Amino acid sequence: MKIVRDNERRAVSPVIATLLLIAIAVAAAIIVYAFVTGLIGGLSTGAGSSLVTITGSLSVPVGSGPGTLVMSVKNGASNPISGVVLTSLDSGGVNYYCHVVSVPNGCAAAPDPAFAFNYNGAPIAAGNALPVGSTGSAEAAYTPGNGAFSSGTTYTALITVTFSSGSINSYTYSITAQL
Repeated sequence: MKIVRDNERRAVSPVIATLLLIAIAVAAAIIVYAFVTGLIGGLSTGAGSSLVTITGSLSVPVGSGPGTLVMSVKNGASNPISGVVLTSLDSGGVNYYCHVVSVPNGCAAAPDPAFAFNYNGAPIAAGNALPVGSTGSAEAAYTPGNGAFSSGTTYTALITVTFSSGSINSYTYSITAQL
């Protein structure tokens, strides 16, 4: 049996130890960067849909009455967007835009054909997808069937986005009507 003395112990070379520490630090930095930029979330959902930005405004020229709704959608996701539709615009459960269909609950949301999101002058669709990094927009005048829009009131828009990959995500966007 061999007796090991303190001065005979072997350790990892200082050069190899330094290289291992650098490799671990670089790997950790890459993981943190991917997490912060949403790459990991985008890969897990297949669409990176959390990177879709919606903006909008609702103007009511006389303080109460018909309004003009303007919305835009920016594609910061990892896939092109092949469809964007507004399915409802409501305030506190009161639908100011909703197609009424004969269903048990009385109102089933359906896309508004007059409110088409466009890119390059044509509706966003499979043949005219919204590329990554691009913005599409829509504008329409609204005369609510069950009341007037009121300046200062917040309305909720429901937007459904379809990605070329086939995934579908819905977003709600709050809009406060302004003069």
